[in-house]
Amino acid sequence: MPRSFSIAVLTLVVAGAAVGAEAHALTVPAVSAFKDPATGQSDDVAAKVKAALKANPDVSGPSEALTVTSAGGVVTLEGTVSTPQVRAKIGETALKVEGVDKLVNKIKLPKN
Repeated sequence: MPRSFSIAVLTLVVAGAAVGAEAHALTVPAVSAFKDPATGQSDDVAAKVKAALKANPDVSGPSEALTVTSAGGVVTLEGTVSTPQVRAKIGETALKVEGVDKLVNKIKLPKN
C-alpha cells in the first residue's frame, strides 16, 4: 500500500472521529444547576427552606432579610442577623428541611 494512501486513510479516520465526537457533544443535554439530573425535577429546596424559616417563630423575623438559594441539595444562606444565636438557629432550621444535603451559611453579624 502506498504511503500517501495510508496517510489519507488515517486523516479521514481522525477527521471522522473528530466530527463524530463533535456531533456527540452537541447532543448531550444541558444540565441546569437547578435541576436534579437523576429526576429532571426542579430544585425547590430553597422554597422549602424559606417556608420553614417563616414558620419558625424564633427566626421568622430575622430570616425575612436573608437570601436563600439552592442547587442540587446545597443550600446557601446570605444576609445579616443581629446575634450568633439567631444565625445558628437559622442554620439548624435549614438543615432540618428535606432535600438539604449541605448548608453553606454565609450569614454575617453586624460590625460593632
